[in-house]
Amino acid sequence: MNKICIAGMGPGALEYITPAALEAIIRSDILVGGKRNLDSFQHLNKEVYEFKSSMEDMFNYVQEARQEKKICVVVSGDPGFYSLLDFFLKKLGRDSLEVIPGISSFQYLFAKLAKPWKNFFLCSMHGRDTDMKEKLAEKDGLFLLTDRTNNPNMIADFLISQDLGPCTITVGENLSYADERIVVGRPEEIRNLSFGDLCVVVIEKDGMEL
Repeated sequence: MNKICIAGMGPGALEYITPAALEAIIRSDILVGGKRNLDSFQHLNKEVYEFKSSMEDMFNYVQEARQEKKICVVVSGDPGFYSLLDFFLKKLGRDSLEVIPGISSFQYLFAKLAKPWKNFFLCSMHGRDTDMKEKLAEKDGLFLLTDRTNNPNMIADFLISQDLGPCTITVGENLSYADERIVVGRPEEIRNLSFGDLCVVVIEKDGMEL
């Protein structure tokens, strides 16, 4: 039985995928992932399984297919940063997995901003709430993976409602793609702007030291 490879493809654009991840994708028989990630490798003419919603359906497919074929699960960013690694570890344990790291969206955005991220909390709001107020009290800022509900506008509204003092929001939209947009503003400005679904957010308290 083959190990399951989980490969991080970075923020999105193919120039940010590591050679190791690309090699694993090329040598695999079947690619598993979301539509956006799979579309990046259409030119390889691989058999694919598009993950839509059911984690259990995806897992059952992978378990059966890996009996005879090499499976590569392609994930955005890094497999260990709020991604599928936790799920597969709980199901199978580390001995059944080959994990290839990727550049996370937080690494990409902080590099674009030419700022270190050591004094920031790194969090996800994908289907969950996070204690933004408490975290901002402890460190210089906060990086957030967003979703359709917990989007940049909602985050800006929350900051205004909590009266947390002066802060700056940076929204990274469609990072690394041709239509990438990075917007910096006060919560009062960000709340009135429109953003797509593929966004991350950095919140910085004023006066932070880099």
